Amino acid sequence: MLDDCKDRSDIPNPEELFARLVVLLHNPLVREQRATQILTVLCYLAPMFPRNINLFWQDEIPKMKAYVSDPEDLKLDPSYQETWDDMIINFLAESLDVIQDTDWVISLGNAFTKQYALYTPDDEHSALLHRCLGILLQKVNDRAYVRGKIDWMYKQANITIPTNRLGLAKAIGLVAASHLDTVLDKLKNILDNVGQSIFQRFLSLFSESYRTEESDDVHAALALMYGYAARYAPSMVIEARIDALVGTNMLSKLLHVRHPTAKQAVITAIDLLGRAVINAAENGAPFPLKRRDQLLDYILTLMGRDESDDFADSSLELLRTQALALNACTTLVSVEPKLTIETRNRVMKATLGFFALPNDPIDVINPLIDNLITLLCAILLTSGEDGRSRAEQLLHILRQIDQYVSSHVDYQRRRGCLAVYEMLVKFRMLCVSGYCALGCRGSCTHSKQIDRTLHGNFSNLPSAFVSPSREALSLGDRVIMYLPRCADTDSEVRKLSAQILDQLFSISLSLPKPLGSSVGGDIELCYGALSSLEDVIAILRSDSSIDPSEVFNRIVNSVCILLTKDELVDTLHGCMPAICNRIKQSAEGAILAVIEFVTKRGAELSEANISRTAQSLLSAAGHVTEKQLRLEVLGAISSLSENTNEKVVFNEVLTAAARDIVTKDISRLRGGWSMQDAFHAFSQHIVLSVLFLEHLISVLNQTRVTKSDPGKGENSILLSETQLADEILQAAIFALTAFFRGGGKVGKRAVEQRYSSVLAALILQFGKCHGLANSGQHEPLRALLTAFQAFCECVGDLEMGKILARDSEQNEKEKWINLIGDLAGCISMKRPKEVENLCKIFTKSLNLQENFQREAAAAALSEFVCYSGFSSTLEEMVEVLCRHVSDESPTVRCLCLRGLVKIPSVHIYQHTTQVLGVILALLDDLDESVQLTAVSCLLMILETSPKDAVEPILLNLSVRLRNLQISMNVKMRADAFAAFGALSNYGIGAHKDAFLEQIHATLPRLILHLHDDDLAVRHACRNTLKRFAPLMEIEGLLALFDSHRINSDHRSAYEDFVRDFTRQFVQHLSSRVDTFMASTIQALNAPWPIIQANAIYVSSSILSLLDDPNILALYHAQVFGMLVGKMSRSADAVVRARSSLAFSLLLKSTNLISWRAARLDQADSARKGS
Repeated sequence: MLDDCKDRSDIPNPEELFARLVVLLHNPLVREQRATQILTVLCYLAPMFPRNINLFWQDEIPKMKAYVSDPEDLKLDPSYQETWDDMIINFLAESLDVIQDTDWVISLGNAFTKQYALYTPDDEHSALLHRCLGILLQKVNDRAYVRGKIDWMYKQANITIPTNRLGLAKAIGLVAASHLDTVLDKLKNILDNVGQSIFQRFLSLFSESYRTEESDDVHAALALMYGYAARYAPSMVIEARIDALVGTNMLSKLLHVRHPTAKQAVITAIDLLGRAVINAAENGAPFPLKRRDQLLDYILTLMGRDESDDFADSSLELLRTQALALNACTTLVSVEPKLTIETRNRVMKATLGFFALPNDPIDVINPLIDNLITLLCAILLTSGEDGRSRAEQLLHILRQIDQYVSSHVDYQRRRGCLAVYEMLVKFRMLCVSGYCALGCRGSCTHSKQIDRTLHGNFSNLPSAFVSPSREALSLGDRVIMYLPRCADTDSEVRKLSAQILDQLFSISLSLPKPLGSSVGGDIELCYGALSSLEDVIAILRSDSSIDPSEVFNRIVNSVCILLTKDELVDTLHGCMPAICNRIKQSAEGAILAVIEFVTKRGAELSEANISRTAQSLLSAAGHVTEKQLRLEVLGAISSLSENTNEKVVFNEVLTAAARDIVTKDISRLRGGWSMQDAFHAFSQHIVLSVLFLEHLISVLNQTRVTKSDPGKGENSILLSETQLADEILQAAIFALTAFFRGGGKVGKRAVEQRYSSVLAALILQFGKCHGLANSGQHEPLRALLTAFQAFCECVGDLEMGKILARDSEQNEKEKWINLIGDLAGCISMKRPKEVENLCKIFTKSLNLQENFQREAAAAALSEFVCYSGFSSTLEEMVEVLCRHVSDESPTVRCLCLRGLVKIPSVHIYQHTTQVLGVILALLDDLDESVQLTAVSCLLMILETSPKDAVEPILLNLSVRLRNLQISMNVKMRADAFAAFGALSNYGIGAHKDAFLEQIHATLPRLILHLHDDDLAVRHACRNTLKRFAPLMEIEGLLALFDSHRINSDHRSAYEDFVRDFTRQFVQHLSSRVDTFMASTIQALNAPWPIIQANAIYVSSSILSLLDDPNILALYHAQVFGMLVGKMSRSADAVVRARSSLAFSLLLKSTNLISWRAARLDQADSARKGS
């Protein structure tokens, strides 16, 4: 029957029948499994075909029938059609190999040619037909026949239809496997003639869109044909062809396509070129892809959006284009040569943004993200020459992905974590078994191991050359990135993050350890922690209902053990971004991890580590505005303080606060000032409250160490350090205010325990702040007063608060010193038990370097000494006060002296001699305020001093007081006269005569200042004269000094007193008239006009009463000359008036007239004798 069929003309010959049936196999699901029926028919018709085919088909056709036997199962495979078409082409190729009849094959090719008339270009059978003809031409050796059929195929193809274009390209590629040069010539011819026909050029004149679309279609088809030609071409000859294709920039002509499908075609072509290079390497003919970086640039260009695109559904097509581009990039980075850093960065910059794409459409986005992750893994696997460079590559990529791992968008975090996990898996295999450019797992034929013959013995190389070191992984930096994700709201992110940590530590434990390093202690403990971590991961995979907090705590415990000290430090240093994450659960997880780390391993941290960790936490607290989260951060800071060196943490807190005070308006910060919250947290902490308070006190009490002679370049450094110290001091005062107001019961208890220290520190700051206020800087004083008032409110000292409110902002030194005295008096009355401690503190404070500190301490001590009933403390205070009367600060000297004279009466007797010695020394002080204080204190102590203490220094005191009686300071003159009068109580006995001489020496001055301009001086002189009267032993003086004239402030009364006094004086003390007149005449040049007037009247009164010619001769002309001068030249009316009065008084004087007559007689006698 078969023979009859062959002879009949109305029945197709076997070649035509076979060609027809093969093409009809295309769709396995149409017409009730038509493909199965066709395969059955082929089995029956096998005898019609050349021999040996029957046996082959009996073996092959059942396999194909089995693949399409279950339509429902087949539909589950999205790529079933592509797989089935490949099976058809393979079936055809193997059938032709079995037949091995050239004429029959050529006849079959002609039969395939006739099939083109049966299908429209948009029919998918047409695409399969291209491939069938292509595989057939691959088996034909007749070059002319092949060229002709290629031309026919291209003419019959409709390249505007993507499926037809793809089928044509694959067909050309199949032909290229045997006829590469023929195919390349055809392709070049097509490329050179794009748009060159007369008809095409004519249409392009009228339609730009026609020219673009036609060009895109041709370029897309050419690109695919070039790509598949390279893909199927023999590996041994492909290198030169690809080099020629790439080297001549032929592909650059294909980059001007605009339609998405055309772009996809060009990208696919470039991908196929790369796969051809990989295929050649697999077949033992490796070669580098020249201008590979340029091809990558082509892909990056094609996957970008063209702003002029107006194609429908362009966004969806763009996503498909980008997915293909990522796949092509993966292929290109997998071939030699290795990526340069610049190219790597360029590729990553162009592609990493895809992690932020929205989730929809999921069927397009998910493959795109998968392709992106595959690309990143390929970059990792094919980069670096040694362990360190590969680790650096890994870290670079991971850090680029960090922004997505920590994103606030759930799906971005999932994508980022998945990418990290996949890369770590690849890196782990890389460390263990090298790498495969194709991404194979474990050992494979493609794996690239380190060439032992090239590098020789591994023992001669650094371990990092063979595999990365643990340090190169920067585990601390990585852990703080992924550990908080284990507390994420998304379960998939939690699971992936735990797996990431497992991979990181598995890799780290498998790497060589540097010399002298330890992995958190015992290695067995580390492997136990890693095993625990893997158990947690197993639980996460099997039970999604487990409490996330419990899981997180177990993970943190394991990580705490697995971290080395340096890694722990890096983890703590990098905690700020993790804590500031917008996912609250992750931020809380980061805080809990930090607390766990510092609690269990805080003892391992150095001061520098503690400082940097505190800075990170404080920075996080400043950035976090949500109240509860900030409190948790502050809890971590408290934990750091409690488990490490709290002073380092406190210093960092104050430094940060000082910086904020200077650079920010802390009253307007969003969420409040974080540093104030930190102060409150410390003040309310049971353990840290007292420690923090003590630290603040120490900051307030710190003295600035300055160099006496700073060198060049050091001035700016010293200025900067001084400024920083002042800023920290201000921060400490703010902290104290917050402590007093926000500490609650715990803080109040701490303040009560350290009452003396706190109060002393605040008092010691008064001087400095008042000094700054005098220079125009009022803010420090206001801040201190606010803190002081808060202190008073905290401890309930309302009276002290009233004193502060009354006088606190008085800037004069005397005012604030008096304020300190008032405060000390208040404290002594309200809290007498605190006096001893305060005295001890201020006694030590007198040795501080800063003047203002010593002045404040002296001010407080000078008041507290009145209430010091503790003999040992008093002795120490007296010793210190006596020592500091030579202090460089005049204020300190004054205050110390005031304190000495306030010694309680029950103790003063044993210290009187010592105090008087101090006063005697200070009467000669160069500072007038100190002299004035000394005189005032002398007055005070003379009231109770025993004679045996005063008599040894009586004359010295007298001399020094006389020197001060001519002071321009009114108070000084008054006190000096008064003190001199007080000495009269001791001017008896053995020292009476000597003291009487001192009285006569100062008597003229007392008489003259008896009518001083100042009332206090007049009173002092009156009292002193009354005290001297008994010692002078002149009867009339007692009554005179008690008369109303001496107590009157009228000028006439004074002049009457002077006349009476001079009469008594001339009568009873004529031997002292000479010295009295000398002192009085000297006073004619006094700086006070009233004293000059008094001196004029006193001297003229004495001259008017004198009858001693020698004294008259000595002073007459001198007095008259001075009177004339005062009358003519003095600007003061009182001086001129008294001079006139003195003239009249002298002219009326009987003694003077007789003295002048005697002088005239003597003069006449002298002339006659001559």
